[in-house]
Amino acid sequence: MKIEPIESLKPHLPALQKLLIDTVADGASIGFHAPLPEEDAAAYWHAVERQLADGSKLMLVASESGTVLGTVQLALEMRPNGRHRAEVQKLMVAPAARGKGTAKALMAALEQAAHDAGRTLLVLDTRRGDIADGLYERLGYTRAGIIPDYVIDTGGVVTDTCIFYKHLK
Repeated sequence: MKIEPIESLKPHLPALQKLLIDTVADGASIGFHAPLPEEDAAAYWHAVERQLADGSKLMLVASESGTVLGTVQLALEMRPNGRHRAEVQKLMVAPAARGKGTAKALMAALEQAAHDAGRTLLVLDTRRGDIADGLYERLGYTRAGIIPDYVIDTGGVVTDTCIFYKHLK
């Protein structure tokens, strides 16, 4: 598996759109409801492209033999009082690639990229009880708290979200 930062989504756009659609269809709580229309997935990635271009976001892609396995983003706080922190966003692993260490490898690479960018504090949120909930604890993130009734799932059920943080050394 190869993990690399990407600055332009253009060569990866079809694979990223499929990854987003498949991840949402598999129940991931990443801001969208299934079924996710292709045009909405494309619009999302075009917005990310703009953030990559303006330097407010970093993105890593995990691939193997030319197939995108997963991705994760790091939103860099740009205001003067927060330039030491960043938010982990949209960790996605293709359903077929789960259970093979892809998420763990993406997060390790993201933490190194954050460190290299001078960030010493990472924050993130995930739906309470999600598979990612346990993953972040195993990766050394500290649960800061729970916000009740934060997420509305595809079926209209309101669920809690967990806030995590990690200090980088």
